[in-house]
Amino acid sequence: MLRWFIRALAIVVFAFSALVILDYAEILVAVEPDDTASMANTIPPCDGHVVAQGLGYKLWWEPGPGDVVLVHAAVTDEGEIVPDRDADDRTLILRVAAGPGDVIVGRAGTVFVDDIKLDDITTEPFPAVTVPNEQYFLLGDNRSAAIDSRTFGPVLGSAIFARVFAVFWPLRDITFRLRRGSGEPPGAIDCSS
Repeated sequence: MLRWFIRALAIVVFAFSALVILDYAEILVAVEPDDTASMANTIPPCDGHVVAQGLGYKLWWEPGPGDVVLVHAAVTDEGEIVPDRDADDRTLILRVAAGPGDVIVGRAGTVFVDDIKLDDITTEPFPAVTVPNEQYFLLGDNRSAAIDSRTFGPVLGSAIFARVFAVFWPLRDITFRLRRGSGEPPGAIDCSS
C-alpha cells in the first residue's frame, strides 16, 4: 500500500512539474482567431493554430530574420495595440524583418533591409527606420491588413516570447515550413462568420 501511495505521489509531482515547465517555456500557445489575420496565408486565418516554443528565447538565442514570433501586446482604451512584455490582452503573430542596427524601408512595393530586398510580398511604401538596440522590426505576411511595426514601431526583444515552428490546425494545413509568400497579400479578413 505504501509503494502504491509513493508511486501515485511521484506521478502527481511529475505531472505538476511538467505543467509548470511547459507553462514557463510556453511550448504550446493558443492563438485567438483575429490574431492570425496578419500572417495569412502563412498561417490559416481565423482557425489557424500553431505550436510555439519560448524556452530558447528566454535562455539561449535572440530572434532572427525570418522567424515567425509571438508577441505579448496590450490594447489601449482607444483600441490601439501596443507590444508590451507584461501584457496579455493579445498575442500577435508576426515575422522578424529586421534586427538591431538594421535600416528597413518600404519603397516601390518592396521592403528592403540594409538595401537588400527582403521578399516578394507587395508592400505599401513606408519611411526608413533604423532599428534601435534590443529591438526588432516585425511585419505580417498579409501586409495590406497587418498590424505590425509599421503601425506601432520596433518591438523590444523582451515583448517577443516565443518562436512559432509549426501550424497544427486545421489538419489540411499542417506544416513545419513557415516560408514567406509572394505577390499580393490577401488583405482584410473577416473572421466573424
